[in-house]
Amino acid sequence: MTETQDQVLAHLRAIFAVEAQEHLQAINQHLLALEQGSAGQEALAEMFREAHSLKGAARSVNLTEVEARAHELEDLFARMRDSAVAPGPRTIQDAYTTLDVIDRLLHPPAQAQAQAGGEPGPARAVEETAGAPEPAAPAPRPAGAEGTIRVATEKLDALMAEVGELLATRAGAEQRLADARAIEDMLAGWDSEWRRLAGHRRGDGEAAAEALQRVGGRLRGVRAAVAGLRRSLEADSRRMAQVVSDLQDDVRRSRMLPISTVFEAFPRMVRDLARDRGREVELVTGGGSTEVDRSVLEHVKDPITHLLRNCVDHGVEPAEVRVAAGKPRVATIGLRARQRGDLLVIEVADDGAGIDVDRVRATAISKGLVPAGRAEELSERQAVSLVFRSGLSTSPVVTDLSGRGVGLDVVGEAVARLRGSVSVQTRLGEGTTFTLSLPLSVSTVTCLLVEVGGEMLALPASAVERVLRVGTDDVGWAQGREAIRIGDEPVVLASLADVLGLGPAEQALEPGARRPVVVVEAGQQRVAFLVDRAAHMQEVVTKTLPEPLYRVRQLAGATIQGSGAGALILNAAELVASVDQATGASITAPAEERRSPTILVVEDAITTRTLEKNILEAAGYQVRVAADGAEAWALLESERCDLVVSDIEMPQVDGFQLTARIRGDQRLRDLPIVLVTSRDAREDRERGVQAGADAYVVKGGFDQEWLLETIRRLL
Repeated sequence: MTETQDQVLAHLRAIFAVEAQEHLQAINQHLLALEQGSAGQEALAEMFREAHSLKGAARSVNLTEVEARAHELEDLFARMRDSAVAPGPRTIQDAYTTLDVIDRLLHPPAQAQAQAGGEPGPARAVEETAGAPEPAAPAPRPAGAEGTIRVATEKLDALMAEVGELLATRAGAEQRLADARAIEDMLAGWDSEWRRLAGHRRGDGEAAAEALQRVGGRLRGVRAAVAGLRRSLEADSRRMAQVVSDLQDDVRRSRMLPISTVFEAFPRMVRDLARDRGREVELVTGGGSTEVDRSVLEHVKDPITHLLRNCVDHGVEPAEVRVAAGKPRVATIGLRARQRGDLLVIEVADDGAGIDVDRVRATAISKGLVPAGRAEELSERQAVSLVFRSGLSTSPVVTDLSGRGVGLDVVGEAVARLRGSVSVQTRLGEGTTFTLSLPLSVSTVTCLLVEVGGEMLALPASAVERVLRVGTDDVGWAQGREAIRIGDEPVVLASLADVLGLGPAEQALEPGARRPVVVVEAGQQRVAFLVDRAAHMQEVVTKTLPEPLYRVRQLAGATIQGSGAGALILNAAELVASVDQATGASITAPAEERRSPTILVVEDAITTRTLEKNILEAAGYQVRVAADGAEAWALLESERCDLVVSDIEMPQVDGFQLTARIRGDQRLRDLPIVLVTSRDAREDRERGVQAGADAYVVKGGFDQEWLLETIRRLL
């Protein structure tokens, strides 16, 4: 282990010591309340979660003894929670004893520390407990430890919200300044006109001339006052802009964490996955010091995990194949991060087999994702981008162990939610590079404001390639669609009002007229959108849309303009995808002919069955229920269903048997099946694959949003 790694581990263990103390304190409080009879099942559930978190944190810093004791607590609390009888004094005392053991592991007696030549303290105690070599001097304190405090993320979120309001106030002040300038210009025009009139009326008499002089003087006084107001507003605006910018940067930096906090988990994951797949792989990371907003870090781990698994599963070849091809026996996967302006760029690259573009085209045609004629017309860049389309998955089942088993559309969707983009470059036989471009922060974003159908909308600037004006002479045809040429490549031209359904589409281009067009890029796809007006660039504060609007396609959030009016922020990736999908051969049925899909929920536990039914109905699905596999089969024989969500452990006919029976039926064999179960053993998942399930969701990590997304993809 290098000196840098030692320092990182020491820093992590110092943080762990504080975190562990909080977990122990919480457990002690709940345990005391339970012993006194003032707490019940909720306290047991909280203690179980605290012990589970403590175990996971101890494992992350290689403290096996603390991890083992925390695991004992977790098992003890699980038995207490699942028992119908209240825990007795002996059981509670066992919990207290284990807590004391963990506390002693974290804080050894001072005499033992003195013999080791160190100073008392959580970080030092943790290192000694882990069996690390005893240094002759105290372990170095992490840089900046004296000047750091722990702040609840809720407080930082609240502070960032206040900064957002201040940004809106600044935008309002800038609007008032523009109003003052307009008034000043208007008064200047009046003054000039008044002087002209006064010159014409001087012959009407001295009294009239004097009156005109007085009125003119007053106008000049008002004009001077407005000019002074304008200068003051300009000074205030400059000062406010500086203060807001400094405050925003300070708050943003307080929320920033190095991306190494996410990268650190991947080497072990890649190692274990490679061994499981019979590959020899080395993961090389770089750019771990790049700092990213915490909210971005929380959501970037899943797409990176999926890409790394994809590299090991499908990218790199077995060692003997690599050697035969003249490649090094050990494959290399690179994971690197860097900052580019206000974007975080993450590259995941392998030196494996690359993507067979012809095979991608053939698969897309066979699955009906792209008409055969159009697939042949696609450039290599456009064809490669098809790997991000839903339904092009190469994995046989949706699980939570291998990128959740769906195609790379999972990556595209996750990146789109962060208002980013993903692209891919590949060379057959040489390897593939995936590039994620994400905002460093999602709390504020620079947007291009455009007017469409009388509405002001915001497009993230990172997705806007260019803004131009086009006329009829610039428009041609490509793949049966209107298009313009940018460089050597035709780009589809679409009406943004038409795509968003904002009333009638913009009027067609008239001869000689030129209309504003915004070219939007998402991943490797570009679309030129006709708009009524491209207003200006502005940094805006993003507001999350409330339920049920947060599920609306093509929308990423909302913001407040300087005028006080609201504006919707568009999701560039979904906009481009909507136009791209519209070029396919499939025809959407008229709205009046559409029907909500019907989902059959098969579950013997009435509570779980009711929960799943409520979740699905709230999402707009029609739901039928069955208490076991036999009842479900009888219902499927008589009624139409579009998807089955089934438990495994049920009387009469279990979930595996029901799945196999459906797959063996000529009429039902293509019916999508999602298994939702508490059985998370590997052999159970493999049995689900063999039976023919399309998805496998473990109840222990049940997430209703994940279930809904899975169903949406399968339908």
